[in-house]
Amino acid sequence: MKIGSTYKFSEVQARHWAQFAAGADFTKAQAKRRILELAKLLPTTARKLQSDPRHSFADNALVEQINTLIEQRCALTIRRLTD
Repeated sequence: MKIGSTYKFSEVQARHWAQFAAGADFTKAQAKRRILELAKLLPTTARKLQSDPRHSFADNALVEQINTLIEQRCALTIRRLTD
C-alpha cells in the first residue's frame, strides 16, 4: 500500500506522511500526532493480543515474526517523524 508517493515502507519519510495527510484531508500536524500515537500503541497492543490465552498465538512463530516487524516499523516511523 502506498504512503505518500512510495510503496516501500523502508523508504517512507516524514514528507511521505505529509503527502498522505494532504490526500486524506488532514493537516500535517493532525496526521503526525495520530500516526505517532498509533506507532506508540500498536506494539504493546499486538504483544497483548499475542499473549492473550483466549487465542493460540503465544507459541506461533509467524505471529512472533509479525510482531517483530510491527515493532521495527513503528520504531522507524517514530524516529522519522520526530527527527
